[in-house]
Amino acid sequence: MQESQLRTKQEFAELLQYAPAEIKQAVFALLPAAKRALDAGYQPLVHNAQLRNWRCLLSFLASLASMQAEHEMLLRTSSDLLAIADHMAPPEEVLTQSARILVRALHADLFVCRMRTSHGEWKVRFADATDCSKLPIVTPMLEESLRQHPVMRAILDGHSRYIVSNNLQSIEKGGESFDCMIYKEGYRSRLAFVLRERNDRPPFGLVMLYTRREYGFDGFDEHFLAKYAKIVSLTVGRRVAVTRDTLQKAAGAMAHYGNNVLNIMQNSADYCRELIGIINDDHAEALELASQLSQMLPAESEAAKTARNLAELLQSNEMEELTDLLKDLKNETSRMEHIIASLEHSVDRPRLLNYVAGYDVLRLEDS
Repeated sequence: MQESQLRTKQEFAELLQYAPAEIKQAVFALLPAAKRALDAGYQPLVHNAQLRNWRCLLSFLASLASMQAEHEMLLRTSSDLLAIADHMAPPEEVLTQSARILVRALHADLFVCRMRTSHGEWKVRFADATDCSKLPIVTPMLEESLRQHPVMRAILDGHSRYIVSNNLQSIEKGGESFDCMIYKEGYRSRLAFVLRERNDRPPFGLVMLYTRREYGFDGFDEHFLAKYAKIVSLTVGRRVAVTRDTLQKAAGAMAHYGNNVLNIMQNSADYCRELIGIINDDHAEALELASQLSQMLPAESEAAKTARNLAELLQSNEMEELTDLLKDLKNETSRMEHIIASLEHSVDRPRLLNYVAGYDVLRLEDS
């Protein structure tokens, strides 16, 4: 081992023999990161040619150091995305929370989140700039049929998870944007992540990162971006999928058990109303008989007084109020039917009611 280390030091010394002083400092500064990359099992992205001079050595070490930095970035981003993965939220909120993590990790200046509508249109849901500057005007809707747009091509390709664009001028001017508005505001590069929930479902979201730097995302290796995009799609898409599965199960259970209970309540209410109708008919007949009986008896007799008291009691029954209450019960069961239907609809478009204290709950419509 010592002989190997000694030989390596001698080879380094020979390569650096004619290197400028500042290059020697740069080489020594890169050595720790390069060693960590090799220890982690990374294969350097350099040609098979031997290291012939200090320029080759510098390129070799820089490649290894870059791998180490990218590896750390992957781990950090994965950790940040997973840290918020246990919070159920609507897809729009998931997209926005994830975009804030990505824009910091990749040193972007602006992000735009788009969601796919049921008609295949990509609508802007949220945008923000890291320096709190004025947001540029972006196209509110992009259609998948716009095949000249590189992001739309990536979506239709069905396999691409990311796309880098370095010419943000309009398509009419040979660029890769729908219009020139982003370019006019000084942004020069775009990195778009295509987010898919599952392989058998169409993509649901786009996170589009922008930077003012020329070729701002070209510093990232293609293999790194491919890994990065896969991790982003898996973590964000999985979070949306878990939310959707949870709501599907809840909606299915409520539709089955809840509707059964509502049917029983409605049938019971209808039966009670029929019984009240029968009771009302009997009550009216009893009231008539009590009146006839009081007229048939001597006016001052105890029997006549009892008949009159019976008529008064029958007159003051509360059957009408009971009928109104049963009508209210029927209306409330109908309202619950609408709420259950809204729960089924929220599987694809969940919304939350935010409380100052306590847990967030689903917002369900009852009309």
